[in-house]
Amino acid sequence: MQPLKLIIHGRFWDSFLYSGRLHLFGMDGEITTVNWDSVISKFSIFDEHRLPLTCAFLRSDYLYGADLKLLCGDKEIKEIVQRKFKDLSQLQLEITPKKLSKDVIGQLDNKYLFPHSDVEIYKKELYVGSKSGLMRGSCNKTTKYGVSARPEKVWDGSVLGIAANYLSIALAAGKEGLYEMKLEDGLIHKPAQVASNYCTDCNWTYYSIYGSSIKTGFLASYKEEENQYGRERKFQELISAKDIFGASGYSWGVKDKLCQANGNKIKVVKYNPWKADENLKLLGSVPFESWKGEIISASVASFGVIVELENALVVFPSEGKTRTLSGEPVNWRIFPRSKHYENQLHIIYDDRLEILSFNHDYLVSQKGKLLGVYTQADQDIGKRRNALYNILSN
Repeated sequence: MQPLKLIIHGRFWDSFLYSGRLHLFGMDGEITTVNWDSVISKFSIFDEHRLPLTCAFLRSDYLYGADLKLLCGDKEIKEIVQRKFKDLSQLQLEITPKKLSKDVIGQLDNKYLFPHSDVEIYKKELYVGSKSGLMRGSCNKTTKYGVSARPEKVWDGSVLGIAANYLSIALAAGKEGLYEMKLEDGLIHKPAQVASNYCTDCNWTYYSIYGSSIKTGFLASYKEEENQYGRERKFQELISAKDIFGASGYSWGVKDKLCQANGNKIKVVKYNPWKADENLKLLGSVPFESWKGEIISASVASFGVIVELENALVVFPSEGKTRTLSGEPVNWRIFPRSKHYENQLHIIYDDRLEILSFNHDYLVSQKGKLLGVYTQADQDIGKRRNALYNILSN
């Protein structure tokens, strides 16, 4: 299935989509917050395109439910859904600065660290990291400019990558290693070093953390334990990438998938922390062409594996042909822990933001797929089903 593309014209450094708001970090140092729900709802399209547009850019969760997968598994319904996405992919979806300005919630000069190395939004707080440290500011829906105009600096250490989960912020600190900053009772604790290994990026693999670097990588393994206050994460051990993959090379991990680029192939290991006897299992590998150069960065989304190489940005989808994306990106971002935007890939180029929405994964067996993180249906299936049926009936 062809991914859908939406282009926002302008000069940006980064973007982040959270809770119905698109935060754009401009090249001139300003932060613009846009009402994303309003932007998408205003597209002048035929009613028959409303379903794929909504699923693609607003609610990626609509088609992942167990009952809806059964519905979409019906041959006739599947063909209808696929046709709707295909028809929409033929349209040119573009937003000019003038059009975007109508849905701007707020704009301010960047009081955070700029240019930054990474950003994260967690529990309605914006975290911005760079080699100069980590800053935090509110970005809830009552914040006047969309993000706080008075952020606070919460750490002076170097930050190359940020990932939030389990009331903690994981921080990749380069030669200083991997750190974790706990958030408890509304307080920010001083970051504690998890590993001294060189770390340029980090991501959550359930309640453990995977640290990446150009030379190698490691899994900071945790387990959950019951205590008198509830469940608590307890550190177990560091597992080197060489022990996981049997070789050296750039590696990364998100949720249940750990990957390593070695030679001209990417190895994929399934991580299951609840399976004590075989929690790391080699699933297989996929090839890539040598002309694309050395790996720069990579991550895993629901729809597949994204790899930035010296000469290309490549998407290895959970199903279908590998996609090599043209142009040299300034930045790119996915949202693997998002409930509504996990199908999106944001790519910043010199003069535009391209938002690619990959929707083939709705129809892929989640438990059996080689590429892409396992996506579990939300518990609140009924509400999502009713919302989807409302869209279909309009």
